[in-house]
Amino acid sequence: MAEFKENNTIIPNELPLIALKNTVLFPKLIIPLLVQRSKSMTALGEAMTKDKLVFFASQKNIDDDVDTKDIFEIGTIGRIISVFKLPDGSSKVDVEGLVRARITKFTKTEPYFKVQAEPFNLILRNNLDEKALVRSAIDQFKNISESKSFPNVLPEVIYMMMQLKDTEQILSLVTVNLNLSLDDQQRILEFESAMDALRELNILIAREAEILEAEKSVAKETKKQIGKMQKELFLREQLKSIEKELGVDDERGELDIVKDKIDKAGMPKEVKDKALKELNRLSKMPPFSPEVSYIRTYLDWMTEMPWNTKDDAKIDLKSAEKILNQDHYGLSNVKERILEYLAVQKQVGKVKGPILCLVGPPGTGKTSIGQSIARALSRKFIRVSLGGIKDEAEIRGHRRTYIGALPGRVIQGIHNAKTKNPVFMLDEIDKIGMDFRGDPSSALLEALDPQQNNAFSDHYLEAPFDLSDVLFIATANVLDTIPPALRDRLEIIDFAGYTEEEKLHIAKKFLIPKLFKDHGIKKNTLTFNDPALVDIIGQHTREAGVRELERQLASIIRKYLRRNSDNNGKKQATITKEIIHKYLGPAKYTHQMAEVKDEIGVVTGLAWTPVGGEVLTIEVSKMPGRGRLILTGQLGEVMKESAQAALSYARAYASKLGIKEDFNKDDIHIHVPSGAITKDGPSAGSAITTALISIFLKKEVRKEVGMTGEVTLRGKVLEIGGVKEKVLAAHRAGLKIIILPAANKKDMIDIPKEVKRNAKFVFVSHVDEVLKVAFR
Repeated sequence: MAEFKENNTIIPNELPLIALKNTVLFPKLIIPLLVQRSKSMTALGEAMTKDKLVFFASQKNIDDDVDTKDIFEIGTIGRIISVFKLPDGSSKVDVEGLVRARITKFTKTEPYFKVQAEPFNLILRNNLDEKALVRSAIDQFKNISESKSFPNVLPEVIYMMMQLKDTEQILSLVTVNLNLSLDDQQRILEFESAMDALRELNILIAREAEILEAEKSVAKETKKQIGKMQKELFLREQLKSIEKELGVDDERGELDIVKDKIDKAGMPKEVKDKALKELNRLSKMPPFSPEVSYIRTYLDWMTEMPWNTKDDAKIDLKSAEKILNQDHYGLSNVKERILEYLAVQKQVGKVKGPILCLVGPPGTGKTSIGQSIARALSRKFIRVSLGGIKDEAEIRGHRRTYIGALPGRVIQGIHNAKTKNPVFMLDEIDKIGMDFRGDPSSALLEALDPQQNNAFSDHYLEAPFDLSDVLFIATANVLDTIPPALRDRLEIIDFAGYTEEEKLHIAKKFLIPKLFKDHGIKKNTLTFNDPALVDIIGQHTREAGVRELERQLASIIRKYLRRNSDNNGKKQATITKEIIHKYLGPAKYTHQMAEVKDEIGVVTGLAWTPVGGEVLTIEVSKMPGRGRLILTGQLGEVMKESAQAALSYARAYASKLGIKEDFNKDDIHIHVPSGAITKDGPSAGSAITTALISIFLKKEVRKEVGMTGEVTLRGKVLEIGGVKEKVLAAHRAGLKIIILPAANKKDMIDIPKEVKRNAKFVFVSHVDEVLKVAFR
């Protein structure tokens, strides 16, 4: 129970609830309500038989059939003062608002709503700032109430505001008399602090004042135009009579339709002037002129563009987060960035859309998360594939002098969306080409620059179009092929490959239910056990994403349906490892595992590939010769130079390392197995250096150690990339000690917890530290 000392009213733990349409009840005010719906009438009757207390909460929509999820969580506990029954069975009720309250639980939904509510008082500071905000709200309201455009406010209301001393009562009185939307009123009600509520109220009053001022300016301008319009009207009537005599009435009717479309399109003034100029040209052309169809097509594009049409959806961060989590597992970086964008937009009303670039291997969900982002934002989704585009006109459009000219893909996408603020996905931006027809990536610079894209110029339209409200999302597999100027405009978000644990979760939660639906398999008639899924992931797919995994699962389901066509879902079946081997055959892939014993001259390195990480065995042998360095295993130029630098370090610091070797009498052979696969990059430097020193000192390298890092001629270990993928490969191979450059310690935030638990990470800045760990 909760007691309020102001009026000694005791609020029970449970209260009947009446949902309000287009109305918000505020504390310390008395308002009339019309109660019509059966649920509300029943709740009213229940209250009248007891303590006359009811919880009043506003609906999020205006439907008569309301559910618990359609009711705002915060409302006002009110006391019924009087009830007057009307002839049609409804009741007129006078209600006094008592205190704000938050619904904690719905205890009954039929035949009326009943809730447990937690009352809370508005926090009052009673300081100078609060008093200043109160006075500002009253003064601003008084000023706008004197405007002729503002709905009539009784002088008694203004007088009452001036006389009241209760801050909460003043807040309530100003809010209900201001011409606010339901959402704005509800937002004021939900504030727990009077200071916050008053700040928001002052902003809303100022906004209303600006609207009234704009209306006054428009009215003045309209009056000025009336005289001019009357003259034009007289002349147009005369022109119509002449045209009727000449028989051009039908053609003029079509032009009037186009003129009407131009007027209604909401174009900026300079764009509208251009469209009217083209329409004037069209009106003077002979009907059979070939240019007529070109101008008509151009005007169709101009009038159908969404110059001022937007998807105006309410921003709900919790709902957006729920949608993103429903559709995709993991990907916390991109989800967090989208939620940050939403939070800023909710705070300031409008924010320039970020240009996100999702970079990662194929099949990791880059394209599909764009659709989820659009759904979370309640916006239209447009996807344009840029792979293979070599003509600049594909982006910026063709000039109208060409036959068959059309706008570029950006403007076409906006046109198809029919809104100027869609989620616009530029897919495969790293695969844009370039030839004698221009550089499409350079044409994208203007569209993707937040400082310039408020006036994007397409060659076909030849008119600036505002792209600043568009949320652009680009996708790429690698960053290397994206020009630096374009890359500078992108906010890069890395999509690392999924771990086997993540793939298992994705298969169970997303892929299998989707495939069951696509193949008509009823729920609970077929299941995959975890060992079977692990077997598919590890032995039948080798990818960073999950596309091949989905194909393999679909193949298994098809084979199962083919062999069990008579079952019709009567028996429950489980796909096991044995069935996997039967359907898919022997394992297609095997991951290289850690060495089984300590060896001299053999070191396990870590490598990055487009489909994830791999362990890389570095083998070094020594034989009599003339001091040559032999490199095999399809090594790239960078890796060869890394091997040469490692040998130079060993020779330069031989005495310090304890090496007693005549380097001119022996040949050194460095080999990296899997010779059919090209390998490159500097990150094998620490592994090659360790293997060389091991062969010179005749010391065995610990089998459970894996390492990566670039090595300089002075023995420094430098930062490398692809840490997450490399560490996951080490984890999969069973390595227990992983040596990383000290500069990569920051990347540990991306490493899954289960990997951190099962391995020891050693961060080094010099080869000496590597050797201490690598040798026993």
